[in-house]
Amino acid sequence: MPAAPDARQAGAGTQIGFRAYLWQFKAGVIAVAAAEAAGTAGFGLGDGSIALRPFDDPEAANTRRLIVHADAALLCMAAAPGGEGFVSGGDDGRLMHTTVAGEGHELASVPRKWIEHVVVADNGSAQNSLLAYAAGKTVGLLDGAGRPVAIFADHPSTVSGIAFNPKGKRLVAAHYGGVSLWWAKAEAQQPKRLAWKGSHVAVTWSPDGKFVITGTQENELHGWRLADSADMRMSGYPAKPKCFSWSRDGRWLATSGADVVVVWDCKGKGPMGSAPVEVSRGAPVTVVAFHPRHGLIASGHDDGRLKLGRISDGSSIDLERLGDAPVTALGWTSDGRYLMAGAEDGTAAILDFGK
Repeated sequence: MPAAPDARQAGAGTQIGFRAYLWQFKAGVIAVAAAEAAGTAGFGLGDGSIALRPFDDPEAANTRRLIVHADAALLCMAAAPGGEGFVSGGDDGRLMHTTVAGEGHELASVPRKWIEHVVVADNGSAQNSLLAYAAGKTVGLLDGAGRPVAIFADHPSTVSGIAFNPKGKRLVAAHYGGVSLWWAKAEAQQPKRLAWKGSHVAVTWSPDGKFVITGTQENELHGWRLADSADMRMSGYPAKPKCFSWSRDGRWLATSGADVVVVWDCKGKGPMGSAPVEVSRGAPVTVVAFHPRHGLIASGHDDGRLKLGRISDGSSIDLERLGDAPVTALGWTSDGRYLMAGAEDGTAAILDFGK
């Protein structure tokens, strides 16, 4: 059973008040997401379950645990459209939709494949939303109600990341040799290829729609300016940058992959040729998450620490330490009140910054 929550008050002098509630699960935290309509945080665990904690009662003695991928590992998770549950993929080749009430059903099955990536374009209702998942060389597209829309199988290698554009009208898939751009519709089509040699391990699409950027095996970022397909290269990372987060206005891109949070200014023609902002120096950065309203970046580090950095002056503070294991998952609620975090050893936390 998970340990009882450990509530902590932020130390004096931080100038940011919050309370931190910590738990210990028996399996590592793979992903975090908020089912906001249900007021619930979800922690996707490596043992195939989702652990639930209510935001309005974080000191509750018991954690609800939903067995979603029985006898399998959960590999990815996102909040489902409508805010009442979660969508998750596992090494059982199943894409599952699970509500906070515990009702679950299979959305897709890919025998003998792992579903390692899932993304949601939540446009406010199931009718207008889309889901996408990646398994092997295939990307599947579903509508917000889980009905199949299209299968995109024309990829040269295993898909290593997927992302929607801001309006949910297009989808990008990263793979060896570059990325493929698809229209999010059922009609037969050929993808637009953006090529760059090497292995691309993660991908993101800027909130203003101007850039697609990947992290590469060569410890750098590669980007394309979509207006003219111009290449951009941002190098100098000591490790592979695998986690990205954009500021609300789309100007700033925060990345992992160094012993600081590296933040690129993407105004104008893009970040190439400009020096990035660096915040929250410490142990190697594993995950990043921009605050949804302010120029603040939460970061998780290899030594279990959580930090908060500010773009305007490059300052940062320590928020909490989950333990000694690397932080593996991080995410804010849409109002910026709650920060959810989880670590490789199963430590999990909700930080409440108040109203």
